[in-house]
Amino acid sequence: MNADELMAMAGNADSPPLPPEIAGYQDDQVPEVRGPWRPVKRTEYDWAFLRLSECQAEADAIEEQFKAALARLEKRRDELASHAIRGVSYFTFVLKEAARANRDYLLRGTKKTAEFLHGAISWRKLGGRLTVSDPKALAEWLAAQPIESGLYRVELKPEMRALQDHCKRTGEVPPGTVWGEEYDEIYIKAEPLQEAIERKP
Repeated sequence: MNADELMAMAGNADSPPLPPEIAGYQDDQVPEVRGPWRPVKRTEYDWAFLRLSECQAEADAIEEQFKAALARLEKRRDELASHAIRGVSYFTFVLKEAARANRDYLLRGTKKTAEFLHGAISWRKLGGRLTVSDPKALAEWLAAQPIESGLYRVELKPEMRALQDHCKRTGEVPPGTVWGEEYDEIYIKAEPLQEAIERKP
């Protein structure tokens, strides 16, 4: 494929505009491949698949290098910060334990916070709420309660699979819904370079 052949395929008026994120792309190996270029011959399709595989392999290699570098940085960070992190856990633990054992001494009057020069200890009520431990048992109990009790509510939710079947069967599109027309989506998958090389006769 030479530059003249590539440029002959450029400027296809029927080609839709490229998405903004790739509009400025220009191929490294063949700079003429850019913007409105489209493959026409089967050899050009195969060349585009080859470049797709090469670009994917390059992106994968960069990602692996990034992960390896990040792992090294995280390991070094952990080595440097491990002592300080243990200190955070230690002092948090001993302060909580001391506060639990000496609440009457630390709190004055009706206050819920003990203030110090470099920090504060606060007590907050938690818990005291109903949680569901057995949904099935609760549902059975609620079913026996009158709806007037206000202990549960009945929610009107669409059953989408049944609605889909109803629409296909009757042609009726319920108010508040929109029927999406079927269409063909195109999926592109390039064969990994190594597999293509091994399979080549």
